Amino acid sequence: MNFYSHLWKSFIRNERWRRNLLTKILFGILILYFIITFLVLGLNIGKILGQLGGDPVDRFNSILLWYLPADLFMRCFLQPLPTIEVLPYLRLPIRRSQIVNYLLGRSVVNLFNLIPWFVIIPFSIQILLPQSGTGIVVIYLAVIALLLLFNNFLAVLIGFLIQKRPILYVIPFGLQAFMISVNNWGFPVSDLSVSFGKYILAGNPVLLVTLPLAILLTIYATSRLLSRNFYIDGIQSKKERKTFFALIGENQFKRFGEIGRYLSLEISLLLRNKRPRQMMVMVPVIIIYFMFIISNSKDPFGPFFNLIVVTSLIGYGANNYGQFIFSWESSYFDSIMARKNNFANYVKAKYYLLSALSILSFIPLFIFFGYMQTIDPYLICSVLIFTIGVNSFIILFFSTFNDGRMDLSKSRFFNYKGIKGNQFLISLIFIFLPVGIFSLFKYYFNPIAGELAIAIPGLLFVTFNNWWIKKIIVPQFKRRKYTNLEGYRYLSI
Repeated sequence: MNFYSHLWKSFIRNERWRRNLLTKILFGILILYFIITFLVLGLNIGKILGQLGGDPVDRFNSILLWYLPADLFMRCFLQPLPTIEVLPYLRLPIRRSQIVNYLLGRSVVNLFNLIPWFVIIPFSIQILLPQSGTGIVVIYLAVIALLLLFNNFLAVLIGFLIQKRPILYVIPFGLQAFMISVNNWGFPVSDLSVSFGKYILAGNPVLLVTLPLAILLTIYATSRLLSRNFYIDGIQSKKERKTFFALIGENQFKRFGEIGRYLSLEISLLLRNKRPRQMMVMVPVIIIYFMFIISNSKDPFGPFFNLIVVTSLIGYGANNYGQFIFSWESSYFDSIMARKNNFANYVKAKYYLLSALSILSFIPLFIFFGYMQTIDPYLICSVLIFTIGVNSFIILFFSTFNDGRMDLSKSRFFNYKGIKGNQFLISLIFIFLPVGIFSLFKYYFNPIAGELAIAIPGLLFVTFNNWWIKKIIVPQFKRRKYTNLEGYRYLSI
């Protein structure tokens, strides 16, 4: 069975090949940027290490134990899981082991396994080869390759486990927290990394035997996990999910009329479906992680960085969920449009949900930064007002241009279905617009003027939300209604 042939045909015959051109260009530019960055770094590695002083080999090895956990962390969230549409193959006389082997083999082909070599190979040729000889270089490259492979398969295993148990997001974050804690407890990770590099250069056979065994064990665990879940009945059946929201009663919201009914449906959609639920699980995890980083940093971050962090985290949940605010219901949006509903109340319920997400993120951040005394509490409040006012309007306005269909049952990581180029623009606007306005007024006047410059527009948008929803958002969506509905009907998008 030629799985790769099927993969290529499904890609070029897919409707998405002819759509989302801007998204493809942006992702292509991003990948090219990383390749060029690592290539330039590799070509200048000798000069860079020379400027740092000391033994260049030790300098390079001092980042190994920082890079490898960071690499695993990034893989767990950005490396695409090697998935295919398994169900059709399970109906054919194909061994599950063949499917699993294909998935694991395909996982090796990714950007994370490629870009480090743009630095490692130049370092080995320019510095390590003249100093240690060919034999040591071969051993060094072999061990680095094994470490990257181990990270690759471990990230795949963690990724599949996270799909079954989202609480396991704690693994990559916990590893990063452990590394930072070890460094702060008086055991410099850079020094440990230098010792680890010397251990590699010594060509110790224990390392050359242990790493392949660890890789094989990880592959075996992943194969077992996949094989035990590759059954038609298991894939097709879905357990009924009892959420806390269902236990306290959805009817509580219906007391607030039509807006309350829409809001209860929105919360039910968020809690019962995999992709939006994964997105919301990440909100407290990201907030706690940044709190940990800032509180354990020996060198306090500057006020500008703290402002960016606060702005990003307060609007993180609202922005991530709000970008797809209409696309979440794309699979049944025809039914919504066919019914006699008050569309203004429908949009207003979504606005209230975005505001609630921002407020829930604001509370722990206000307490934390108030305790740390690293940022003015009035500035944090101003950012909140701007987020639930101006940023909510921007998110809802740009969401009317999103005509991509969403599959709520799929994982969110490296899942491009429903993603458009305007999502990148929204992410930049909701962070840098309030930061830019505040910095501008602070520079020409004073910090109080900067706080008022973002608080007053936010307050105006909050006060007149009923007006801009009815006069701008609703008419804009109705102008694009048929274009969006056509996009929502494409199952392949």
